[in-house]
Amino acid sequence: MILRRVALLSLGLIVLFGSCAFAQDSAQKNAVVKKVLDNGLTLIVKPEPGSGIVAIVAMVKAGCAQESIQNAGLGNFVAQLVLASTRMSSAEEVAAVADEVGGNVGSQWQPDFTEIRAVTTSAMFNRAMSLIGECLTEATFEGKWVEEVRSELLRRVNAQSDDLFGTAYSDIRGLLYQDSGYKRPNMGFERTVRLATPGDLQKFYSTYYVPNNIVISVAGDITLDQALDRAEKAFAGIPPGKLPVDRGMPDEKLERSSYHASEVDLGAAYLMLGWLAPGVGMQDYPAVSVLGNALGGGKGSVMFQELRQKRGMGYDLGVMYPKLKYQSHLLAYIITDPFKFSLTTMSPELILEDVKTALLEQVDTLKNAPLDQKALDRAKGYTIGSYNLSHQHLLDRAFDLCWFETIGAGYDMYTRYPEEVEKVTAGDVQRAANKYLGDYAAELLLPKSGTGSSGENP
Repeated sequence: MILRRVALLSLGLIVLFGSCAFAQDSAQKNAVVKKVLDNGLTLIVKPEPGSGIVAIVAMVKAGCAQESIQNAGLGNFVAQLVLASTRMSSAEEVAAVADEVGGNVGSQWQPDFTEIRAVTTSAMFNRAMSLIGECLTEATFEGKWVEEVRSELLRRVNAQSDDLFGTAYSDIRGLLYQDSGYKRPNMGFERTVRLATPGDLQKFYSTYYVPNNIVISVAGDITLDQALDRAEKAFAGIPPGKLPVDRGMPDEKLERSSYHASEVDLGAAYLMLGWLAPGVGMQDYPAVSVLGNALGGGKGSVMFQELRQKRGMGYDLGVMYPKLKYQSHLLAYIITDPFKFSLTTMSPELILEDVKTALLEQVDTLKNAPLDQKALDRAKGYTIGSYNLSHQHLLDRAFDLCWFETIGAGYDMYTRYPEEVEKVTAGDVQRAANKYLGDYAAELLLPKSGTGSSGENP
């Protein structure tokens, strides 16, 4: 009996430690791994077995920091053409391969990077990776496709004025920044699009589309070995390039508050206040994220509670905190009725000054006293919850892994960010409010019955 119990105990220990070893082995196989190829290309792999789907995100470090005031728009022009044709395949052949791997292939220019993304099946992963590698290393800029894309870009540049919110956002960036590339129009300047030659596009491409300036993230039903093997084959024989000196974009400082007002064909009025703020990966980024959501993130924020619920101000309100590599900005916006009816004069009066004053009062509240525990927990929960919800899709998870690595924060920021937010204290939020929510830029969109103006110290 004793021997039988010993035997059973030994068997149980073997099963227990065997299960632990299996779990540990599975965790290691599914862990996010970073590899740097001999030519400098960075590969990040996040295996998620079982779905049969794979997402691929490639980012080239070619954004507005790599452009100048003279050629702003060149990077976007190139991004629209990288999937057109290559030295090995015609436009029709590239399109056919894109359809073959699922058709979900696209390219896009962003202020800090140029992106190619694809979602395909595990069975078609090799084909999709080869297509992306070909477009990143062998793209050509034939006159026919350059002119076709030029016409489309000019149409979109000219249509930007129809987007009132986008116009206001562009205007306030012009007030916030002096020399930053983030000040320039998202699609660049019209003159750049008009004058760019195929040679200009090829030169930009050859300069920045090199392996040591590219990060590729692969997430989904794929193993590390498969992803690594295919990446090595897709970029085989492609040497690293000699990159220009990256001068980045130095932080700026607002010397005083300023504003700009425009008349528009709207029944409502838009008020937007903006402050300079840290970029992603900077030390204060988590604290300012919580600060922004305490101010205007969700129905528990002070803007919603104090301005909309208690004072009835605004149809819509909230905050924006763009994810940027260099100095970013925090924006608070309110869409409201432009007038109130005065019983004294029996005539409508502009109420935007009242709205702005009320908003700045809430900002001062955050600067003068720390959040109570309930408000702090709500703001942190909203920040982490929004972040987690943004990763529901496989492509989103691949994107953020690639993005964090591309901007220099490290791919592990993907898991570190919620942990950093959880560490934020009420004192951190108050300190961030006093550090960043000082001088501001204000953008007003008024109905045409008002008067447009511009000046300082609104």
